[in-house]
Amino acid sequence: MEYSSFPSAFSTLFGELPKETRCCSDLYNWEGFWYASSHLPAAMAARLHFQAKDSDVFLTSSMKTGTTWLKAIIPKIMNPIGRMNDDNNEPLLKRHPNELMPSLEVQLFKENPNPDLSYMPSPRLF
Repeated sequence: MEYSSFPSAFSTLFGELPKETRCCSDLYNWEGFWYASSHLPAAMAARLHFQAKDSDVFLTSSMKTGTTWLKAIIPKIMNPIGRMNDDNNEPLLKRHPNELMPSLEVQLFKENPNPDLSYMPSPRLF
């Protein structure tokens, strides 16, 4: 895994956290939760840098419980205005639901430990 873009304190902390290996994957216990080694640096970065707004909306669910389906339907529920019978403007025909509602620790903060989220319109969907 590449940690070079993350603060060195994160890499140092890895060695101090409780660790278990399950199904050929290392899991680390940080703040009471078990994280895959590929998600932990981004979760730490999100905890350190993310600034919530009052209007933010968070979709939370366990893995394999229909998260992608929920990511597809939530924007429709939150923005029903403007829905025409014109599929040319249908975001789901052009983009995957994970692009419409990015995950903090799997997408946004994994790509950049301190991303600029000011471009996201309100309410921001995560």
